[in-house]
Amino acid sequence: ACCKGAYGGQVSGKCYSMLPSPPTTSPTETGGLDVFYPDYSLAWSEGFCINTRPVPSGYPTFDTMLACCKRAYGGQVSGICLSMLPIPPTMSPTDTGPLDIYYPDYNIAWSEGYCINTRPMPSGRPTYSTMLACCKG
Repeated sequence: ACCKGAYGGQVSGKCYSMLPSPPTTSPTETGGLDVFYPDYSLAWSEGFCINTRPVPSGYPTFDTMLACCKRAYGGQVSGICLSMLPIPPTMSPTDTGPLDIYYPDYNIAWSEGYCINTRPMPSGRPTYSTMLACCKG
């Protein structure tokens, strides 16, 4: 309040510079960055990408964490970088749609039962190549 009242408009900024925590000439941003970069403080096999401030000088930056993982940690056997993604990929693709086999639906009474081919198939069920074969048992 003193600097603003007594030295408002001071071009040199000397009064403000003497404060215990002087303001900066431009605001300091907070939160994560809009870019990702490799965390080289870790061994490559354990490394992953981060978006914390500030980006160290000379580090490559990427628009997405996935792009960073692909470029900086491509081929990483541990998969740590990819596992850090908000929605990490699975180790094997997840199939969609109906199964090519049928199995009995044990979730309903036997008198009302029928065969289905929906995913996921519970383990231990007998399987059949057609719905008719499944119903015949």
